[in-house]
Amino acid sequence: MSTRKTELPGVGTKHTIDLNTGDELVVVEHRIGHWEVARVTGDGESSTLLQLQGDEASELGRILSRGDVELEDSRKQMLFEEFAIEWVKLEESSPLVGSSLLESAIRQRTGVSVIAVIRPEESLPSPPPETTFSAGDTLVVIGLRDSVERFVEQFAPVGSGEAAS
Repeated sequence: MSTRKTELPGVGTKHTIDLNTGDELVVVEHRIGHWEVARVTGDGESSTLLQLQGDEASELGRILSRGDVELEDSRKQMLFEEFAIEWVKLEESSPLVGSSLLESAIRQRTGVSVIAVIRPEESLPSPPPETTFSAGDTLVVIGLRDSVERFVEQFAPVGSGEAAS
């Protein structure tokens, strides 16, 4: 199964889903605010299944999305509720600036793991222990929610830095 997106000048955007049956499901989002859903058979015959106004298309999307969420593995949901990932930009005043990942003992002090360091010139996934932090670095950390909050409080307190989730 594959999906394609095609711009239709003056009309809108066409989304085509190749179905397992060999047919295509075509959804056209018209620039004037309505949606059209059609089925195109393998022989090229097209039939409009329905037309929706913007609010109706949104409601259908909400219903279909909810189905995926309800079927989701409850263990995954528990992980999302229990764990947090945070992007924390280090300001000049952060006590981490100038120290290495090893020297900072972040995991021992807060319980979070640094899974990436993002810099303007490079990104370091799984940074090595000798990585030295600089002002402007964005650290991507993961841990239990309370551990992530403890990390932010210690190394990027509100008002002295920026933390975004």
